[in-house]
Amino acid sequence: MTHSLHRRGNAADLHDDFVMLIMAGPDRMRHKIVRERMDEICDILSDYEAGLANCGTLGGGPGLSIEELRKKNPWIIHAVFSSQEKLRSCLQELQARDLGISVAISGCNEDVGRICEELRLNSHTIHYSLGVHGKREKLPGENTLAIATMCGHAMVSSNLISDVIEKIAKGRMTHAEGAEKLSRMCDCGIFNKTKAERLLRQIG
Repeated sequence: MTHSLHRRGNAADLHDDFVMLIMAGPDRMRHKIVRERMDEICDILSDYEAGLANCGTLGGGPGLSIEELRKKNPWIIHAVFSSQEKLRSCLQELQARDLGISVAISGCNEDVGRICEELRLNSHTIHYSLGVHGKREKLPGENTLAIATMCGHAMVSSNLISDVIEKIAKGRMTHAEGAEKLSRMCDCGIFNKTKAERLLRQIG
C-alpha cells in the first residue's frame, strides 16, 4: 500500500481520506472463481459509487466508473472514500461475504483502527509513513504537498497545482473543476477529488 502511504496532513486533516485497496494478484486472476469474486466486489462497490471520491486500477486511466473498472477485469481495485461511515459499511459487507480476497485500508491509523475494532477485524499488518528525510527545503509548500501526495506515483505536479490555484484565484476555474483536472493526472485512481476540492477552497 506504499503508493498511498505518504499523504500529508494531521489527524484532523485526514478524516475524509481513506483508500481501499483490494488485490487478488495477477496470477490468481487465471482462476474462474477469483474473477467471479472480483466481479462480486465490483457489485458491492457499485452500491457506494455515488459517495466514492475516486476509483480505479493500476494503469486503468483516470475517472473510471465501477462498470468501466469491471470491464478491465482488474486484479487490483482502488476505491477512495471520503466518508468514514461508508467505508465502515463497505468493509462490513466485504467481511460478511468473506470472499477470500486481500483488502488493505490506507488512512489515519486511529480512524482505521477504530473501524476495524468496531467490526472485530484483526489487522494483519500496519504500515507507518516515517516522513520525508533529506533536503526537505527543496520540497514544495505544505499546501501543495497535501494535494500532490494524494497521487502516490507523483503524477500530479506541483507546477500544475500552482496553475490551478492561480486560475481559481482569477475566477477562470471553480474549485470543483480544479479538483477534477488534478485528479485526471492520477492514472490508478487513488486521488481524492473531494479532499482536493476542500483543500483548494482552504487555500483560497
